[in-house]
Amino acid sequence: MHWIESVSNPKPVRSVYGDELPTLENVRIEEICLHPNGPTLRLRFDLSLFPKTPPAKWVREDMNTIQLELSLGGLHEISINRISRNSFCDLKINRDDRNMLHFSAESETVELQGVADEATILRVSAYQQSITE
Repeated sequence: MHWIESVSNPKPVRSVYGDELPTLENVRIEEICLHPNGPTLRLRFDLSLFPKTPPAKWVREDMNTIQLELSLGGLHEISINRISRNSFCDLKINRDDRNMLHFSAESETVELQGVADEATILRVSAYQQSITE
């Protein structure tokens, strides 16, 4: 199952990528934020794949990186064992047979995992990433 099928609102990503949906491989974690209400984990990360036909505004403004903000609500478990400044990882999101949402991110620079009730895309945006980043 593709990760997009595990989120409650896939339309923002589908509208930007169409039928060629991005994977969550080699994403760059930009922000991890825990909120006690819910409780909720908010992840902000850069995708490794830019859409083939991005919105005209993004083309005009020379955007080259897509950033997603994802809310994982109703946290049951969360564990962050490793995080570093350049946090590139493969992010995995899927549902089990009880419809619980499992997520994990693992690499040499990041290790986190957890279980939640739902995943919601809060924002899809673009920016111009310099080559030196």
